[in-house]
Amino acid sequence: MSNAVIFDLDGTLLYTLEDIYDVVNSVLNLNEMPGKSIDEVRFAVGHGVEELVRKLIPSACATREAVERLSNQIRKTFLDHDSVKTHPYPGINELLNRLQRELVPMAVLTNKPQESAEKTVDLFFRSIPFISITGVRPGYPMKPSQEAVIPVLKKLGTLPGNTLMVGDSGVDMDTAVNTGMIAVGVSWGFRDVSLLLNHGADFIVDSPGEILTLLGPGLIS
Repeated sequence: MSNAVIFDLDGTLLYTLEDIYDVVNSVLNLNEMPGKSIDEVRFAVGHGVEELVRKLIPSACATREAVERLSNQIRKTFLDHDSVKTHPYPGINELLNRLQRELVPMAVLTNKPQESAEKTVDLFFRSIPFISITGVRPGYPMKPSQEAVIPVLKKLGTLPGNTLMVGDSGVDMDTAVNTGMIAVGVSWGFRDVSLLLNHGADFIVDSPGEILTLLGPGLIS
């Protein structure tokens, strides 16, 4: 029985790929590096900004100093960038509002930088009472580490086995498996369903409303 939900952000609640693509390519262009296709960016996201940079810049340029410099530029540019192409996936607002009405505890756990995560959630989901919004911060572990999840579970007041981890990537499924949560993969995100299954997805949902069927009896009337 599940009584709480932790959501990934990019590719799960929000379609953000085109804005990420625009920011990444603007930074690469600024540094006179080759631009990347939207699919190259798609498969680079999910492990934090530094890993995204390592995957996208020429290997000969991937010194520690260069990765740090470009990562900081991407963080700043994204904060300054208007999310003009970002939007909730169809059915997400209805799902969140329904969970809110039913008093189901919800949190966001993302490998997006903390400031960007808070700004984006406030922009698109200001009325949703997420108990926590947890992104990447210096000195703190990120998904799929158990240590990234434990504080969120404490704030939700729930046990791992009673919690849905909803996401679109192998990182999200690994996070659920590592922590003993119920791994729910979404088919509308940045990754293929086969990858989600290979990383231990317990369920695959094709629409946000299907998540309601995974909650415990009595939680959804």
